[in-house]
Amino acid sequence: MTQDQTGRKGAQTVMVAFMLTLTLASSMPDVGCSPRVFRVRDYGAAADGRSDCTAAINAAIAAAVASGSPAEVRFDEGKYRITATCRHGYCIPITQAADLTVRGRGKATQIIVASPDAGAFHVSLGRNVAIRDLTVDYDPAPFLQGVVRAVNVGEGWFDLEVAAGYATPDASNFVHAMEPYGKWGMIMDPALRRIRAGTPDHYMTPRWEHRGGRTWRFFTQEEHYRLGLRQMRVGDSYVHLARGYGGAFLAQGCDGIAIENVTVHASPGLAVGLVGNKGTVRVRKLEVRFAPGTDRLLSTNADGIHCQQNRSGPIIEDCYFEGMADDAINIYAPPNTLLEKRTEKEWLVTPNCSILPGDQLIVLDPKTGVVRGTVKALTVTPEGRAFRIGLDRCVEDAVAGPDHRSADTLYNLDACGAGFRILRNRMNGNRRYGCLIRAGDGIIEGNVFSDTTGAGVTLVNEPDWPEGPVPWNVTIRQNRFIRGGTCRGYADGGHGALHVRASKLGHGLADVPALRDIRVEDNSFEDYLGPAVYVSAAIGLRITGNRFIGQAQALAASAPAMIVERSRNVRVEDNVVADRRPSASAGLVIMPDVAQGEEGIIVKDNRTTMRPDAKAIDDRRPSRR
Repeated sequence: MTQDQTGRKGAQTVMVAFMLTLTLASSMPDVGCSPRVFRVRDYGAAADGRSDCTAAINAAIAAAVASGSPAEVRFDEGKYRITATCRHGYCIPITQAADLTVRGRGKATQIIVASPDAGAFHVSLGRNVAIRDLTVDYDPAPFLQGVVRAVNVGEGWFDLEVAAGYATPDASNFVHAMEPYGKWGMIMDPALRRIRAGTPDHYMTPRWEHRGGRTWRFFTQEEHYRLGLRQMRVGDSYVHLARGYGGAFLAQGCDGIAIENVTVHASPGLAVGLVGNKGTVRVRKLEVRFAPGTDRLLSTNADGIHCQQNRSGPIIEDCYFEGMADDAINIYAPPNTLLEKRTEKEWLVTPNCSILPGDQLIVLDPKTGVVRGTVKALTVTPEGRAFRIGLDRCVEDAVAGPDHRSADTLYNLDACGAGFRILRNRMNGNRRYGCLIRAGDGIIEGNVFSDTTGAGVTLVNEPDWPEGPVPWNVTIRQNRFIRGGTCRGYADGGHGALHVRASKLGHGLADVPALRDIRVEDNSFEDYLGPAVYVSAAIGLRITGNRFIGQAQALAASAPAMIVERSRNVRVEDNVVADRRPSASAGLVIMPDVAQGEEGIIVKDNRTTMRPDAKAIDDRRPSRR
């Protein structure tokens, strides 16, 4: 299992059944009157941190939804303890609400989830729903942490003494964590409160046994995890999580959803999940932070904001992220696998992603990474656990098969979060990526990405996982990238602080350029630990007006400012490289598979200040005779 295979299957599994029956809520005009107020205290909720307030809160919300008019459910200051009735469920389900706001009193309103294997708020099939001004935390925490007391690389195990105040791994949420990607952990740097630099970014440990007291022996799953124990030291701090399906907030199938000015200190899964929504989809001033006054080394067990098959581009602005066990922001759609070609224009596909009449779908050959073409769905009919779709045109050589590795895959351009806006956020020290983007027509502007274990921004399709589509028409502008790629296999494995790539099965590079119209403008790349910008298999790439500043030691032996590979119609202009480190081998590396001449790459008006033995341009293409 690679670094990218640690936990998005749960959301896809839930969505298969959901998308077979989902009818998105239809748009209706706002009523325009003042909302009717429903106070949770009037329904028996006691903000004392001890009483179970679940029933009272749900009663207040049910009354607000049933009122049929714009409504606001209000929390006072204090701590509201809530529980779930079933594992992997949600404590506060909100279904088919219209013009509803759930509002607290800012950080003074704390929702304490006492079920570590459950989510907090689930909004489904709503219209114009907002959750504002409150904090979510978990007690007990949905993870444990402690100190490594022994390591045996040969036998593939380590002993962990669990710290006081944390549940031990025989607790139900650890035992029943989602399989196979819910039982794993990380070596942490307790001073920096992030994964220790130079170590693997996870260890899969699906089995453990009690050794006495608060000490437990964890066994690694596969050979490369066993070998990864060579980077583990006695005395290391370590976090083991129980990743679940629940999150602090999940909005699913809504027409208009806003999550604003909320703080998340912990979650068994996502901080915020946005799945299958349309209309305005906005997350503003979300803070994912370590709980104050604690020694916690983790915030959420999964992504900060996870966006799947939304029909509107999410607007994510002025947020702060730290301590998550996965990406800060993830935007994508799962594919529909081509199961059968009934005729050239009538196909049977899997239901993993919603398809509506009129949707545009790209057809990807995952074996080569080549996009065969784009089709429009004229008709969509459920047929068993599949969709029968009628298309507007034929696609030559499309291949049917039983799964995404043997067949072509379809990605819905109208249900992938296209049109996203990621503005003025800060991502600090989380595992993996700051932004993982598989969508198009988007802007990433004014953000700060610091000390992520992987790239600050990654634009890539992932046929192996599988997720997509191939990104297109994305502007990355006026951001700061500080270090990044601190774990093994990232900066030292060739990932850039900005990593742009079109892929095929086997985690290979697509046979031909496929990413289109990517603009990298006016960014600052500081102390990059490997390459700063690494772009592969792109068409219409622009890298202009960026600053590359290297002072601190890199992790990679070679850390050029820019690498361009298997791309065409590229312009690299007006960039400044100031990097005298020994690792700074070049300002720009042009790989051999970049086309010759202006069809390949134009390099103009760049300035470099580097060591005398470094090359401003390292052009590795064969010389033309």
